[in-house]
Amino acid sequence: MLFTPRAAWADAPAPLQAAIADALGTAVTGHTDLRGGMSPGPAAALRLADGRTVFAKAMSVEVRAHNHMLVRRESAVLDVLPESVPAPRRLATVAWGPWIALVTTWAPGAAGGLWTDKSIDAVVDACRTASGHRAPDGLRPVAERIFDFDGWERVVVAGPEDEWEVDYADRAADIAADWARWTAGDALVHRDIRADNTTVDAETGSATLLDWAYAAAGVPWLDLAQLAADIVGTGHCLGGQAATDRAYRLIQTLPTDAARFVVALTGMWRIRAATIQDAVLPTISTWRRERVQALRPLVTRLIIDLTGRP
Repeated sequence: MLFTPRAAWADAPAPLQAAIADALGTAVTGHTDLRGGMSPGPAAALRLADGRTVFAKAMSVEVRAHNHMLVRRESAVLDVLPESVPAPRRLATVAWGPWIALVTTWAPGAAGGLWTDKSIDAVVDACRTASGHRAPDGLRPVAERIFDFDGWERVVVAGPEDEWEVDYADRAADIAADWARWTAGDALVHRDIRADNTTVDAETGSATLLDWAYAAAGVPWLDLAQLAADIVGTGHCLGGQAATDRAYRLIQTLPTDAARFVVALTGMWRIRAATIQDAVLPTISTWRRERVQALRPLVTRLIIDLTGRP
């Protein structure tokens, strides 16, 4: 799990905090800082005078313009999601100077942590519910929300780095080819399913999908394929073999292209770890490299299945 060093909520400018309270129509009486995720901006559970607890996150464009843009984009996405989609509801979006803040309803349950069989089942149900909707007008095609899916091809051109890549990178590149065509569709997809982007309510057993900035129109199985990759990348409470087995079992319930997606997604992490150094979030490269290594047993199995040879 990636734990990005976040700023504290108390570090958000006082005028921004005052504007949030005005937008919510009630005073903020306390907060609890939240950690994790892939943003250096503050995030917190805010306790309100009217008894509610809400989620808030903020970002300054001067700290990281990309995350500032994602907050604005997510605000727009939340406004067009059907009520039956298992997502938080936007309560307010506030801009002050270089800052932007998004406040949503609180999603019960804890985000992050290792996967369990129960949490996998809950998130599978949530993903299927979401993808059962047609993507709302205005959401971009999934090809515009995926980057570097030619990663294995670029690895082949640059030269494999180890024996595994010598044996499998060529086939992985062929498997990932033409990905924009076979991921295209009109279903609502979240496109960023990770353990820290989901919560599971222990009482109801239902999941909520968080962080909708990458939402798109695509094939309905896409989020489940991404979930399979994250089960391995994040880990399962029963260990690495259980994670690989659970992920493979999930992929077997999906169309063949879902296996291709997991191979391509791993190639994306491989090439981005090698070529993108983030001065603001330097831990992301390490996170990507660790995912690639963790996914090798699953990707090997998928490549053999897809090509019919070891």
